[in-house]
Amino acid sequence: MAHVFKWGEGERIEMRQVDEPRGWRIQVDPVNTGASRLSMGTQDISTGGRIPVHLHEREEEILFFHEGEGEVEVDGEARAVGPGMSAFLPPGVRHGVRNTGGSPLKLVWIFSPPGYEEVFREMARREMDHGEIENRIGGGDGE
Repeated sequence: MAHVFKWGEGERIEMRQVDEPRGWRIQVDPVNTGASRLSMGTQDISTGGRIPVHLHEREEEILFFHEGEGEVEVDGEARAVGPGMSAFLPPGVRHGVRNTGGSPLKLVWIFSPPGYEEVFREMARREMDHGEIENRIGGGDGE
């Protein structure tokens, strides 16, 4: 079955009791759509906010930057990003994102194979951030 989503639609999950509060909208994954080969969702990073540096052991990730200004750090090197730009992150590459602009940085994330969205769900349930949560559930390696 096909699905069509607007920005902001999907399964909303949030972390509030961590150093960098944020949330995600999971739109496509095995749970919500039956997708078997990828997962996809959106994320808004508030002004000055960030996604801490982390890595995925098995998933390839694509980040597509929809609105706002920021930087993506890949293996210790920061690169400016803005609307229409994307980043491909293979397994094992340490990466993070920071909003350097004056408005929310809006991005789309895609994982293949699906599975890392379960880390997001656990992060929200346990109020734990990257690094600590991946080490506990075996989804990757943190800072």
